[in-house]
Amino acid sequence: MKLDKLYLIIALLCAVTLLYVGQTFALEEFVPIDLEPYANTKFVGHQWWTLNAGDNTYSLLPIGEVAEFEGPDKKVKFKIIDGGIVLFGNPQKQWPKVVNDITVGGVAKSIYFFHATGWSHAREPSYKFVMNYQGGKQETLEMTTGFNSHDWCHIEKAFQDENSVWGWTANEKPACNKAGLITTKWENPHPNTEIISIDAVSLELGSVPIIAAISLGEGSLDVHPVQKLSLTWASLKQSFGR
Repeated sequence: MKLDKLYLIIALLCAVTLLYVGQTFALEEFVPIDLEPYANTKFVGHQWWTLNAGDNTYSLLPIGEVAEFEGPDKKVKFKIIDGGIVLFGNPQKQWPKVVNDITVGGVAKSIYFFHATGWSHAREPSYKFVMNYQGGKQETLEMTTGFNSHDWCHIEKAFQDENSVWGWTANEKPACNKAGLITTKWENPHPNTEIISIDAVSLELGSVPIIAAISLGEGSLDVHPVQKLSLTWASLKQSFGR
């Protein structure tokens, strides 16, 4: 009887090991990243760029929902919260120069960013995203006015980057009676390597960045294969009284 159990354990462990070696992730079309723990401004009842009491166009967003917005290749789903991440810029120096370690913990073929700036200077970079991978590797996406970024009020402006479009616009409320957010798609050069986190880093120039949402494209936050192997081995030992 014990020999039968041993053969069964060996067979199951072999199957799990093969699963680990040939691991494929069950990818979802969009996986919204939770920005709530990192948000430092509000959209409703506030000026997002100062956090003073007031109003702004972003209060018209579908707050509290996972909603669809325009993207460069297709509609993109973002989770909209009451607020976002604002970074330092010379017009508003009270904001942090960097927000580190925005948790991802998954894989993705691409990342979609929902963003804009207050104030802008043509062809000037304003901030960057740094993707931190398992193993210490990093990749950077720089945001530059007129290429893949713009002032939130300049909704008539086009982008040189084919992966950036106005994802959402509205034509009312302060500060300009019109404003929008940009959807930028970034192709991940390491789609099978876990992205541990994302850093948002100001370049400390003339624009004040606002990041309203981030979503993984064709991504997964599934349990790691190594964790699956560990969990399976633990459950086997429990089943057979070891």
